[in-house]
Amino acid sequence: MGICPNCGSWVDEGDICHGCGASGSYITSEDEDEDETYNPPVESRADRLGKQAWDLYLDENYDDAIYKINQALNFDDRHAENWNKKAIILEGLKMYATSENCYNKSLELSKRNMVYDNKARMLFRWAHKLLEESKDIPDGSNKLEEAKQKCIKAMKALPGENSEEDINQYLRLWDSINFYIGYERKFKRNIETLKKYDKSELFTITGINYYKNDVQFNPGLPLKLVKEPDNEFDKDAIAVYVEDKKIGYVANSDYTKYKLTSSASELQNKIPDTAKGSYLFYLERYVEIQFPIGRIIK
Repeated sequence: MGICPNCGSWVDEGDICHGCGASGSYITSEDEDEDETYNPPVESRADRLGKQAWDLYLDENYDDAIYKINQALNFDDRHAENWNKKAIILEGLKMYATSENCYNKSLELSKRNMVYDNKARMLFRWAHKLLEESKDIPDGSNKLEEAKQKCIKAMKALPGENSEEDINQYLRLWDSINFYIGYERKFKRNIETLKKYDKSELFTITGINYYKNDVQFNPGLPLKLVKEPDNEFDKDAIAVYVEDKKIGYVANSDYTKYKLTSSASELQNKIPDTAKGSYLFYLERYVEIQFPIGRIIK
């Protein structure tokens, strides 16, 4: 019986090593007795493959890095550091769920503060990605709730006072997620409010930024709608006033009005030359939806 110099496994002299497949001469126990300074090899085949995988990862060659780290784990599936490396490589591929599983495996084998920090950072990035994705879909509520859960897990993963992470960045992300959850809920409430009215009662105000004034647009603010049949740009134009101050116009195109409100042309035969209205709210959801909404009082 001897030790494979390639991977450190025990193997019969002259046999093929079942650990790494190498062949040749091996160091025997008698060799150890003759040299009291002998130490078994400290770098195994799994170690070397793990280092190769890491170098590939640093070169952003993620596919080859995954192939190498899987080879390493095939040789030794109880190699905690290689599970940690695989988790990091998978994170680079945005495969967060699988990455989390690998971090958990590494921590089962060896509970190291560094790996806890790595796992927390991955969960932090996952939560941030979900937050950003929530802004690109019509209803981001589910994405935001998922982001919130990932942020909670990230903070729980931190190894307390032994962590090298800045807990404040996690708390800031937590606050951002909660802010946007409230933001989505407010938008939904406003949409439900609009649906309570007939479309012919609602209008979008455009041009507010052009007519600079000191008007405070609070819900319930009295408005006055005045038709302008002699308007040189639009014969269906309807101006909007607060007392004697013109603040804009009733939007008259699909590009300037919200879909649940009427255009100036649609209102021409439904309101008198001068009509009363009130300001409802500013309907907002990121850059795609930014509309001041008013309601006609009949």
